[in-house]
Amino acid sequence: MLSGLAQRSITALVLAPLFIWAIFAMPKHYFSYLLLAFVALGALEFSRLIKINQLAGRILFTVFIVGCAWIANNHGGNLQTLLYVSIAWWFLNLFWVFSYPNNAQAWFGSGIIRVMNGVMLLVPMWVALVNLQAQHGASYFLLLMALIWGADSGAYFVGIKFGKHKLAPKVSPGKSIEGVMGGVIFALIVMIVFLQTQAIDSEKYLSYLVLAIIVSSVSVLGDLFESLFKRESGMKDSGQILPGHGGILDRIDSLTAAAPFFLVGLNLL
Repeated sequence: MLSGLAQRSITALVLAPLFIWAIFAMPKHYFSYLLLAFVALGALEFSRLIKINQLAGRILFTVFIVGCAWIANNHGGNLQTLLYVSIAWWFLNLFWVFSYPNNAQAWFGSGIIRVMNGVMLLVPMWVALVNLQAQHGASYFLLLMALIWGADSGAYFVGIKFGKHKLAPKVSPGKSIEGVMGGVIFALIVMIVFLQTQAIDSEKYLSYLVLAIIVSSVSVLGDLFESLFKRESGMKDSGQILPGHGGILDRIDSLTAAAPFFLVGLNLL
């Protein structure tokens, strides 16, 4: 029986190259459909976290999320407005995370609130990713992925080795402040490598490094926010589709927060 770390590593080694190939090789509209499939799977898993127990209800919720994403991207009006609303919502989520378990009813108390959390969690992420690929190309899309992977890996290994001060113990006892700092350092290394391989004005280097710090920090918030729902629903993972990683939502939780911040940051540089 493989250990959790071994399963996690094998899954990553298999899926990461396939996803990188898709970023660069797939036509943009087909790639957007692939991302939308991930959103659909994430929505299906999230329906369990918000206690939609009937299969019909879960399917209806998934279709609703996919429809909202499609409408927001193709008929939703101003992209920047959606992204800024998403960013404001994530700042509100920061309060929910660090005030937990107080005020839990404010974001989990009714079915409508839980459904709207699903909309805000998944729809802006998909819209941001589609527009990131369209506006800035595959290299910047891969950069976002690398920043998140680097931050996740850095937080995991640094946290295991040096983690002493808990970040949000009532939400995710395994996360430490030292781990977050390690993730930020790894993300900065990723960004430095990127800057050395691109024709970017050196005067913008500092701005790119600040962006790496913001994105890697915000990615932790995405993870923590999903953890809130897992705690309220009494679930360890959102699903079991990925050996060693849990569900799709467990893999894209960091991206739900990071994608809107990253696209806004890029457009401001």
